[in-house]
Amino acid sequence: YNGFLAPYRPFYSSDYQFFYSQDGAFTGFLTNLHVNRQLEVWNGMTFGANTFFSKRSANSICYIGQVNYWLTEENRTRLTGSLHAGENAIFAAPGMAGDFDTVVELRVQHNWSERFTQVVQSNMGWDANTPVGTGSWYGLYTIGILHLVPTLDLQARADYFADIKGTRTGIDTQYGALTLGVNWHPVKYLEVRPEIRGDFAGDRAYGGNGEARYQNQLTGVVSALIKF
Repeated sequence: YNGFLAPYRPFYSSDYQFFYSQDGAFTGFLTNLHVNRQLEVWNGMTFGANTFFSKRSANSICYIGQVNYWLTEENRTRLTGSLHAGENAIFAAPGMAGDFDTVVELRVQHNWSERFTQVVQSNMGWDANTPVGTGSWYGLYTIGILHLVPTLDLQARADYFADIKGTRTGIDTQYGALTLGVNWHPVKYLEVRPEIRGDFAGDRAYGGNGEARYQNQLTGVVSALIKF
């Protein structure tokens, strides 16, 4: 649900699944089949994680696909399932890559009313033959967006991520985060998005200059988008 471009994601910061269980960019192709008004099917191929007209590794020809289904024609509830598979389909922590990634995404998006939307998403994956055996990771988050008035939204996100054997983050531990923010859009070309976020880990995972010194951290930011 979290888009790669800033205007198409609800928060300035990103969830753990976005960083560690999805690919940021790739060279390849995608096809989109609109089966009917409620069902669409995506299929495609990539050259591996974050590539630009070159393969990430010798065998990094990867499959990517997604199915989106609206339960009714009123488009209140959408079910999404995605699969990304292949060698180096997504990035691993330095020195921890295996030879075949399998990444699954499951998502439910529901418009409870004209004013409130909720998203629940889970990403999970496995990487075979890493230096520590088969690596695995699991994540879950929920996002709530409440339209208070036409120019102001209240937003909240809670997410959890477990990096078994540390092949994604480099640290074998569990992570959690809680993010609260607002989106003020007084005119159609301007968005102001302050947020505050708390991160929590089961081991020391946060710090600067490549040194993990803290188990918890608190961050705040104010971002502004000017759209043309």
